[in-house]
Amino acid sequence: MQMNTKAILFAALAFAVMPTWLFAEKMTDNWRLTGYTKYRDAVFVDRDRISRPALNLTTAWIKIAPSGKSKYLRFVAEYLDSVKKWNPRFKSVEILCEIDCSRDFIRFKEFVYLDKDRNVLHRAHETGTQWFLINPGNTWHFVEKEACKIK
Repeated sequence: MQMNTKAILFAALAFAVMPTWLFAEKMTDNWRLTGYTKYRDAVFVDRDRISRPALNLTTAWIKIAPSGKSKYLRFVAEYLDSVKKWNPRFKSVEILCEIDCSRDFIRFKEFVYLDKDRNVLHRAHETGTQWFLINPGNTWHFVEKEACKIK
């Protein structure tokens, strides 16, 4: 009986996680999956576009690939519609981040919205952005862990 309970729990867990596998973009050599947002959107770090412009400061490009039913996808659609750039072929957003590896802070400098063919739909630069604390275990913690590795 205990074995059946474990099998049922495993099947339930696999079923709960399976949709994230379906919506995650195919991995390439340079994109590393770091986890999922609270909306179950896949988050990647581009290992080929990580740099260290200063001691303890890392810049990295990340990608968020929203799932089909994501609240984040609705937020992106509303934003792109407000700037007259919405396209139903929207696929992902790439974000240039600065990470203070020693203090566990992150800020977002540039957003690039891409369609399914990787064409740029919209680009937004942020100036004077504020730093956000990276809490252990959250989405940005795993991005920081990947981006701040010593090359």
